[in-house]
Amino acid sequence: MGRPEEGRRMYYEKDADLSLLAGKTVAVVGFGSQGHAHAQNLRDSGVAVVVSDVPGTPNAERAEKAGFEVLSAAEATKRADAVMMLVPDQTQAVAYKTDVAPNLKDGAMLMFAHGFNIHFGQIVPPKT
Repeated sequence: MGRPEEGRRMYYEKDADLSLLAGKTVAVVGFGSQGHAHAQNLRDSGVAVVVSDVPGTPNAERAEKAGFEVLSAAEATKRADAVMMLVPDQTQAVAYKTDVAPNLKDGAMLMFAHGFNIHFGQIVPPKT
């Protein structure tokens, strides 16, 4: 095994072409430990972001206090050109099947921070 720093690279704004997201909206579904970081980083980079979390929960309240528009997962997905699924694995399949899949725009990007539900066939994303 090599040194810990081998094969690692830190990416910065200059390493990404943010013009690809110009005029696009990203929905962050889940504002927990990962979702808040994704949403804030995207917003700080000038990307339009909407957030979804369970109404009345501490995470939804944190998102509102942070200045995000908090919507249902279904409504956030309807508005989004890209959807980032950041809800816990144990609730992700139901959230996807109930709220995200029926509202996903044709050609929208669908992203997952973790592949558990994809790997085990609990979520089968569209081919396009």
